[in-house]
Amino acid sequence: MGKHYLKVGQYTPATDESEVVIDREFYRQGYIFKDEEAYETSFDKICYIPELSDTAYTHQIFLDMMDGQEALARDLFDHVDWQHPETLLAEDYADGEYDDCPVCGRMFACYAKAECPNCHAV
Repeated sequence: MGKHYLKVGQYTPATDESEVVIDREFYRQGYIFKDEEAYETSFDKICYIPELSDTAYTHQIFLDMMDGQEALARDLFDHVDWQHPETLLAEDYADGEYDDCPVCGRMFACYAKAECPNCHAV
């Protein structure tokens, strides 16, 4: 039996004959499109569209937002449930869940930890 992937709503890309179709469904706090299989199997497929806009996100976009760090990108993808990922990321920074290391400049999930896991600076 294959892996069960989370899929909320439907996304049909535009073709020469038709426009893009976004069919959102309710998930946690809002109406979205979210496709875990697209996230896991491709860097270029649309895997998330938030509630209040038609901005489409791919795995690569999540990865770019999270400084190229796959574990952080996956965490962000898992937690978006209605909002733009940039909004959730800004909230996480404000809440002290993420920080940028003053030594190496890389972002990290600090959860009030003082040591950077990338360069081990305190």
